Amino acid sequence: MTDTPTIQSRAELSEILRQKGFRLTPQREKILDLFYELPEGEHLSAEELQKTLRLENSDISLATSYRTLKLLASLGVLRELDFAEDHKHYELARNPKSPHHHIICLDCGTTEEFESDVIMEFAESLAQNRGFDIVDVQLKVFAMCKQHPVEETRSTKGH
Repeated sequence: MTDTPTIQSRAELSEILRQKGFRLTPQREKILDLFYELPEGEHLSAEELQKTLRLENSDISLATSYRTLKLLASLGVLRELDFAEDHKHYELARNPKSPHHHIICLDCGTTEEFESDVIMEFAESLAQNRGFDIVDVQLKVFAMCKQHPVEETRSTKGH
């Protein structure tokens, strides 16, 4: 994988932004703080971020939130996730060199994270054999959780 830095401190983030020609504005800092405070494994969409900002009486607009999320994702500070919904989710890229994957319930949206050396080895081999450099690996497994068994879902939704 390419060397995307592991973000650990505000000083490191400020340095990454500065090197790329960006400032750590109060809005960017506030959004980043929210992601730092999330429990590991939690993800936020732009809309969920906006609700959280409103609860904290922030006046950061939805447009600013979207721009900041895209910027921080492009810099490798946030990881952009697509769970096959109408919107993206974001999480802090705590350790980009050790990506994790997601299993998602198609009925209720429950999401669990997992890591797999086998998936990483396969991805690295595939990329190398085809002349690519890996930037990120994200496997999404769509399934039905134990609360929504497949047999029950098929029989009730099919009629």
